Amino acid sequence: MEGTVLKDQNGYFTILGNNQVLTRCRSRGALKKKTDVLVGDHVEYEANKGFEGVITKVYKRKNQLYRPPVSNVDELVLVSSICTPDLNRGLLDKMILLAENANMPPVICINKCDLDEVSAKRVCEEYEKAGYPCVYTSTYTQDGLDDLKKLLRGRIIVFSGPSGVGKSSILNYFLGRSYFTSGAVSAYTGKGRATTRHAELVPFKTGVFLMDTPGYTLLDIDLLDIDELGFLFKDFRPYLGKCYFNNCRHISEPKCAIRKAIEDGVVQKRRYESYLQIFQKLKYSKKY
Repeated sequence: MEGTVLKDQNGYFTILGNNQVLTRCRSRGALKKKTDVLVGDHVEYEANKGFEGVITKVYKRKNQLYRPPVSNVDELVLVSSICTPDLNRGLLDKMILLAENANMPPVICINKCDLDEVSAKRVCEEYEKAGYPCVYTSTYTQDGLDDLKKLLRGRIIVFSGPSGVGKSSILNYFLGRSYFTSGAVSAYTGKGRATTRHAELVPFKTGVFLMDTPGYTLLDIDLLDIDELGFLFKDFRPYLGKCYFNNCRHISEPKCAIRKAIEDGVVQKRRYESYLQIFQKLKYSKKY
């Protein structure tokens, strides 16, 4: 039988079969040595092995994230809050890079706009200019939620972002029920408390699944290729290959097309500053 892995809890996988029946499975010993099983995987399994089924094959993935561990994502909704906790643009830029690197089309959501709508709108305009769909929302006033819903595309849609930004509240609004647990923001640290402990796909409508993911405050980008960094900045792409030097890294080289675009105001200076910060981090990481 074939199906999709909806949930992983300590090595027990819930699979929705093509017959729409849920089966709890474990991974077979030989398969464990070949590959991990991820939420979102298309698998083959045997359902008649006593109380539990057995996964016998994992089909080739079209993409994969390592944090959270999930595969075959059609769209990645990157949620940040404008405040409480405060927006971390550096973290959001890293989230976007990881989405681009994994070939997962990102949608940006700036939540809690009821707390500062002017700033939320300004941030959205910045990322829209960079080429990304972006919407500001509030689960308190419900502003922007219908606009976000219209941006959802594909079969597996994953919501990702720092703890406390409102991912679970947005998902509960879309599902029409309190399925995911929402967490408060610590008054001491100003950061959210993680409430989602595992990755899980939840049916949204026929053939479409939504996923909440554990929140975070840090992201590891050391696996990114420094030579591909410019391409991962979507707003840089029209100028790649137009620099005087073929191996231009857009730092201090003469006749750099990207730096010229910044001088002309076509590419935003803040985005370039983010590129420089990430470039330096990758340059001095163990990989390089």
